[in-house]
Amino acid sequence: MTDSSPHCAACNRQLGPDDQFCPKCGIPTPLHVDPEATIIEGAGPEPSSSHRVSSEVSVPFDAPDLTAPVSATTFNARFRQVLGSEYEVLSMIGRGGFAHVYKAQDLRLDRTVAIKVIRPDLVGTELYMKSFRTEGVALAKLRHPGIVPIYDIRERGGLIYYIMPFVQGTTLEARLDRARFPPYESRRVLTELTDALAAAHRVKMVHLDIKPENVFLEGDLQKVLLMDFGTAMAVTEQVEESSGGPVVGSPSYMSPEQAQGLPEIDHRSDIYSIGALGYRMLMGRPPFSGRTPTEILEKHVTEAPVPIRDVNPTIPKEFADAIMRCLEKDPWERFSTAKELESALELVTFSSMRRTTGEIPPSEASSGLEGTTIAVIVAVAVIIGLLIGLAIG
Repeated sequence: MTDSSPHCAACNRQLGPDDQFCPKCGIPTPLHVDPEATIIEGAGPEPSSSHRVSSEVSVPFDAPDLTAPVSATTFNARFRQVLGSEYEVLSMIGRGGFAHVYKAQDLRLDRTVAIKVIRPDLVGTELYMKSFRTEGVALAKLRHPGIVPIYDIRERGGLIYYIMPFVQGTTLEARLDRARFPPYESRRVLTELTDALAAAHRVKMVHLDIKPENVFLEGDLQKVLLMDFGTAMAVTEQVEESSGGPVVGSPSYMSPEQAQGLPEIDHRSDIYSIGALGYRMLMGRPPFSGRTPTEILEKHVTEAPVPIRDVNPTIPKEFADAIMRCLEKDPWERFSTAKELESALELVTFSSMRRTTGEIPPSEASSGLEGTTIAVIVAVAVIIGLLIGLAIG
């Protein structure tokens, strides 16, 4: 008896009656080919018209073999094909753990955008394709000025990509390479970053890869933006499917529980990473270093970082204590929430800096100038009074 069920044209996998995309390779199915559909919950019933984006030109789809290695040239050609007449790729602006980011021109709305697309070597890998899709759906629900929003999520020709605003500025890593932040500026960056992180935690998103490269400083005002939630979703998916999670992230900023690949990782892992980032900003180096990533990870698990004020006593005690509390090995000894950490950072004052270093934060500079002016006026008045007294005498 002949099997009359539909099959994927690329990999020959049998398709379900409602499959929009092949569950194995991600190619749009002949049943529901809709190259303009926004992915809301992955493969499933055909999305409603409110979830579509119209287009004047329909781009034809070949049936590439996604089980074979994808070269950069092949990937770029396919990527430009699926973008069609909507977007013109201008340049690559970033490479992440799971994706590439391109600067592009939205030809319909005449605006510059950023497009994040899954890496060529991960195309067709079910775990990463699913994780990338889930990350985009979760990010699309976030509304916070410190998290770059997503305009749209698309899945076409076996590729998944997001459309995002294009922002100009630099990463915190590039900024730290040039010079160390003053403590009061470090406090501002960490406070804004923690506020954005609190918004992610409220919707049950754990970042798991907080590091200077994933913190963006936008424009002249250096507005803080938290970037790249790709690791979070990949780790979450694997933790749910295994008894022990993978060691994925950046060794210098990784929590002890993440370094060990423990399955019970939660939002307090991010708080540890904020502490490691704050330590780098105040001390000029991460809390631990080593010859290999494994050596660094072992130190996160077994060693205590050198207390900040033992090296630099000019750092306000409240500030140093907050960072060191973030770096506790036991998650229960850290701040319980990002909001609690943010409140602790907001209480830090810098008046002690005047007595120890003479450095005056910008917020206190104007009051200091006023005090100096008054002192000069009083001194002049005293001198004039003495001169008059001598003349009369």
